[in-house]
Amino acid sequence: MRGLILAVVFAGAASVAAAQDNGAPSGAIRMNAPAPRPPASARKQAEEAIRHGLADPDSAQFRSEKSSEVVSVKRGAFGERIAGPVSVVCGQFNSRDQTGGQSGYAWFFVAIKHGEVLWSDVDQASEGPGVAYAGCKGAGLAQ
Repeated sequence: MRGLILAVVFAGAASVAAAQDNGAPSGAIRMNAPAPRPPASARKQAEEAIRHGLADPDSAQFRSEKSSEVVSVKRGAFGERIAGPVSVVCGQFNSRDQTGGQSGYAWFFVAIKHGEVLWSDVDQASEGPGVAYAGCKGAGLAQ
């Protein structure tokens, strides 16, 4: 009986010690900070950057937009890494083409740093997912 009681005491002490050791120095409690939020203006600024390159900017309709604040970003596999914080805005858009017909939904990717658009990538709806979709997927903003 005494052996059983000692085993329970030691097991309890070990579990308390394990609960206190979370990898932080000096027994401090480690907490993951929430991801920083992009500025409220990032989404509108990204939409304006996409509208700027369209044949009929007023016809643009946006959906499935997501944004994130990242530590660094690079354009393509061989681009130079740009230190952040950088706001990334992704989603899909639809607009009228030069003939007046709807072009279908296509992906867009916009990188913004300190209120300045670094670049924007747009996939053509007729070609399907491309560079913009790959950027969105790489940023974790597309399925």
